[in-house]
Formats: sequence, structure tokens, C-alpha cells
Amino acid sequence: MTQFFATIIGALVTLLAVLLTLRWNQKAHEENLKEEREKRKEEREFSAKQAALLSAAEAVTRFVDYYSTLADRVLPRDGIVAQEITEMNIALNRLHFYCSLKTIEKSMKLGQILSEAVIETLKAKMPSMFVIEELNGIEFQVSSLEKMNMSIQEEIKALLQSDPQNPLIIAHRQQISKNFSEIIGCHQKRAKLFEQKYIATEKCRDVISKNLRAIFEGSRDVLLLAREELSFSINKAKYNKLFDERIESVDKNLKAFHAEMRKQVEEKVGYKVT
Repeated sequence: MTQFFATIIGALVTLLAVLLTLRWNQKAHEENLKEEREKRKEEREFSAKQAALLSAAEAVTRFVDYYSTLADRVLPRDGIVAQEITEMNIALNRLHFYCSLKTIEKSMKLGQILSEAVIETLKAKMPSMFVIEELNGIEFQVSSLEKMNMSIQEEIKALLQSDPQNPLIIAHRQQISKNFSEIIGCHQKRAKLFEQKYIATEKCRDVISKNLRAIFEGSRDVLLLAREELSFSINKAKYNKLFDERIESVDKNLKAFHAEMRKQVEEKVGYKVT
């Protein structure tokens, strides 16, 4: 009987040990699953954050390329926003889902700098846009007068063959002379408008040059925070120094280019930005 109870107790102890082992294994398995889920979640968040930051950096770069040539661009019509501006806004807003408040604040500040730069540049560009519309009108007028003269010339040829004494021949020639005078006047007006367009475009270019520094500085701040978000360490002081040197170089080269271009234009046609 004693041996029987000993056997039962031994079996119970063994069962209890098995149950405790199973429980411990289950708990360890659940902990591993939890850690694995957390790890995958962190990896997904990191990948999404990295993609968002890279997208923002690329969008801002494309915007700067677009903005720096805005003075010479033909703007889209019917209220269509340039693709570079739309992409930039979307990319900066995407950072709100993945980044810290500090980065969000800097990205919003950069967005404001970019928007204000575009608005100021568009205001400076408007005079040249109005001049372009006038030039288009003159081109259409000249084209119409030239077509009219060609048509009249054909009528004169036909009249000379059929009725050389027809009084319409004199009237047609007078009309051609009048049309030529109007064409000459259009060309003179067009020359003045080209001068106005050049001066307005160069003033717009000056606005762009002025705003590029603030755009580069805002981009630098966001790029630095992007490295912090991704735990990519860097010497901030050295990075800022390198970036400042780049800004100075771009500013200097741009001003030198504009000065040389204006000098050559002034020497050839006499246009001068005042």
C-alpha cells in the first residue's frame, strides 16, 4: 500500500513538473512571439519612416531644381499646380505620420519657406507673363496681316492677267502698303515688349536668387533631423559648415552667372535691368 501511494505521488510530481514545463514553455513562446511582433513592427515603422524621409528629400530636391528655373518657365494654365510643388507638399505632409514633433515642426517651417518663395516669385513673374500675352497677340496680328497680304497678292496677279486696268489693283496695293506699315509698327512694338520681358524676367530671377539661401538652410535643418530620426550619427558642426560653404558657393556662382549674362545682353542689345 505504501509503495502504491509512493508511485501515485511520484506520478503526480512528474505530471506537475511536465505541466509546469509546458506552462513555462508556453509563456516563453508567447514572450518570443511578442518580441518578434514588436521587432517586426519596429522594422516596418523604420522602413516607412526611412521611405518617407527619402521621399521628402527627393521631392525638395526636385522642387529646388524647378524653382531655380521658374523665371524662364511657362506656367501651367487652368489653375493646375506644378507637379514639383504638389509632390513637395505631399512628401512633407507624409512626415507627420512617422516623425517626431521636432521634425514635423521643421518640415512645416520648410514648407512655409517654399510656399512663400513661390508666391513671391510668381508676383515678380506676373509682369513678364502679361508681356508674353501681348507678344502672342502681336504675333497673331502679324501672322494675320502677312496672310492677308499673300491673299491680296494672289488677287492682284489674277486681276493683272484678266483685267490690267481694274481699279481694284490700286486699292489692293494700297491695302498691302497699309498692312506692311502695320507690320512694321508691330515689330517695333514687339522689340519694346521684348525689352520689358527681359527686364521683368531678370527681376524675377533676382527674387529666386534671394530666396534660395533660406530654402537651402531650411532643407539642411530637415536633413539633419532626418538623420536623427534614423539614428544615423554625424558631426553636426562639420555638416553645417559644409552646407554653409555649399550655399555660399552656389550663391556666388549664380550671381556671377547672372552678371555675365546681363553684361553680354547689355552689350548686344542695350537692355539693362534697373
